[in-house]
Amino acid sequence: MRFPSERAAPTRRLRAVLALSLGILVPGTARADPDRVEWSDDWARVRLWEVADAVALTIGDTEIEDHVPVPAQARWRGGILFDDWARRTLRANTAAIQSTASTVSDYFYYGGTLVPFVLDNYFVTLDVHRSADVAVQMLVINMQALGVSGLVSLAAEHEVGRARPYTESCGLDGRVRDASGAVLQTCGTSNDNRSFFSGHVAAVTTMAGLTCLHHQPLPLYGGGFADLAPCLAMMGLSVATGMLRLVYDEHWATDVMTAWAIGAVSGYVLPSLLHYGFGGGAPVGEVHAGDLTIAPTIAAFGGRLGAGVVGAF
Repeated sequence: MRFPSERAAPTRRLRAVLALSLGILVPGTARADPDRVEWSDDWARVRLWEVADAVALTIGDTEIEDHVPVPAQARWRGGILFDDWARRTLRANTAAIQSTASTVSDYFYYGGTLVPFVLDNYFVTLDVHRSADVAVQMLVINMQALGVSGLVSLAAEHEVGRARPYTESCGLDGRVRDASGAVLQTCGTSNDNRSFFSGHVAAVTTMAGLTCLHHQPLPLYGGGFADLAPCLAMMGLSVATGMLRLVYDEHWATDVMTAWAIGAVSGYVLPSLLHYGFGGGAPVGEVHAGDLTIAPTIAAFGGRLGAGVVGAF
């Protein structure tokens, strides 16, 4: 027998988590239904080989980072396409701004990779909805996607040998300095030739894809805008991380764009192919009101692309 107070407890905890972590006030009518957060029979469950794959990829990523040397000499120098223009436009010219960009992008990298695990997997799925099954499925999917993203990005960083953009401005003393003489970068280290492509951006973008993917078919936060919000937040974090890496002069624009593409494939496309399928869940942000269904969409308006909503009843 289930008493009303027992049913309301998960909802209260969910609202508290949302209020503290996202700053979103969830209306009383937008309650999460713990019974709906379950793994559908239409979705492929993680297989034993995927668990082994996730573990092997994690170990492999660590081994590459620790034991495979970065090329001592650059094999690829300079920008391509619009790289030089983007560097002139976005690179910070003072040590203070570059240092801040580096620090903030590191925070975004660690937070954007870790927080979805802690918030969605533990607090929401396991504690609020009490669905260990879904939490395990999400955990393995996340680990596998991050492992793939990490393997590709680390292999590229340790093998391609693209010189970082700041090496274009190294002085005779092996330093990059701003107009006041303050040191921006130090050249001649193993860090110089691992520009292609950005591991920071790839990891955050992978988690952004995973966040959008999980929240589409699973009403982790109750559905509607509450499940759209973390997807949008992670997408914004991915964009911001990429831009900050350009401000810091650590990567060329094409490095960042490649990382966005790799992250999208590993974090959204690959798990969709292996588990959720495409089009099997409700669109992220879909809202139901009686017989009316409203969902965000991208459409053409006056010859231009724009965002809008569509409804069906």
